[in-house]
Amino acid sequence: MATANQIMAIDRLQKWFTPNRPIDLPEYMSGRLDLIFNVKEAINTQGLHVILYGDRGTGKTSIAHVIANMIQEPDRKDGRRVILVSCDSSDTFSSMWRKVFQEIMLTQRQLGFVQQSAAAITGTMDNQVSVTTPNDVRLLIKSFPNPTVVIFDEYDRIPETSNARHLIADTIKLFSDTNVKATILLVGVATSINELIHEHQSIGRNISQILVHPMDNAELAEIIQKGYSNSGFTFEDGIDYKIAALSQGYPHYAHLLGLWAGKKAVEAKRDRVTHKDLEQAITAAIQNVAGGIREDYEIAIASSQPDNLFKDVLLACAIADKDSLGRFSIKALREPLSNILNKPNIRAVAYQGHLYKFCELNRGPVLKRTGNRRNYRWQFVNPQLIPYIKLDAIERGKFTSDSARVL
Repeated sequence: MATANQIMAIDRLQKWFTPNRPIDLPEYMSGRLDLIFNVKEAINTQGLHVILYGDRGTGKTSIAHVIANMIQEPDRKDGRRVILVSCDSSDTFSSMWRKVFQEIMLTQRQLGFVQQSAAAITGTMDNQVSVTTPNDVRLLIKSFPNPTVVIFDEYDRIPETSNARHLIADTIKLFSDTNVKATILLVGVATSINELIHEHQSIGRNISQILVHPMDNAELAEIIQKGYSNSGFTFEDGIDYKIAALSQGYPHYAHLLGLWAGKKAVEAKRDRVTHKDLEQAITAAIQNVAGGIREDYEIAIASSQPDNLFKDVLLACAIADKDSLGRFSIKALREPLSNILNKPNIRAVAYQGHLYKFCELNRGPVLKRTGNRRNYRWQFVNPQLIPYIKLDAIERGKFTSDSARVL
């Protein structure tokens, strides 16, 4: 049974290591200072709007929440207000903006932002006010006395078939052309803004495109350093950068491994995290990884044949040398797969069929293929699977956590 001190220690850890929810306060954010500065600069530039995009799991939602808290000015009568809403697959242009105005009535009124005239408008929206065009939105936004930043998180969930993306582009242009004191910030999973907003060429001068790259090792190590320091823990030399390397750029894994390594130290009644704690934390991390990653992995490698190679080929894909876009060639698998199977000079014919199957719907797909027949390139649909695959390989004894750091 845990003691009171152990329970309090775990509570402190869970305050700083949050693998299952976004960060919302600046003091809990590690790294990303240049990126946050760039977003704030864009928001402070009149007529400019922002698109924050990147791979899944790079921390875009946390950045959006932190920025919202940093630029909100509740103590000033004429201060800026920030409205953050999440999109979903059922949203239309109208429902997106209704969420915004409902949020104003539910939360922003407490800050004193909503004047009576504006409150009357939004309070009767469901019955009297139509929100179907960009101009409808412009008129409603202009009814509020304060400068406004509207953040649409998970914007990539808006259906491609919806006209909402066209209308959002029109709204951005209208806001800029008519000097509306409002900024739109779109946050979504994408490799380019073409995947998020239609007709972006016509609003090119009105938007700041900010790509959220995976975090570098120094930023990920800072998560560990700050988390343990503020939780009252110390750690053995190298653990911070070891966790950073295992996380492969994704803050979720740094928070997950940091939390469970700390919990293992608490179980041993210590306030110093050791390398042994981290080794033991890997199993717990695999079992508690978020976002359906574990399920995606199991679907990708499923087979009724006990001697199948799906798991090993997928591990080789995770280890293979990749270009700046995360793509690899079929030849890039030869060396890592030979090492995994302990079979020198394995031929492509032994595994190329697995690559094609990884691109099929019944295996996720876990990979996608680009290029032409003479020069196919493959990449993970969800790059967050890469660190999971490596952690699973460590647990299976394919290699150690130290060797995994350089793979």
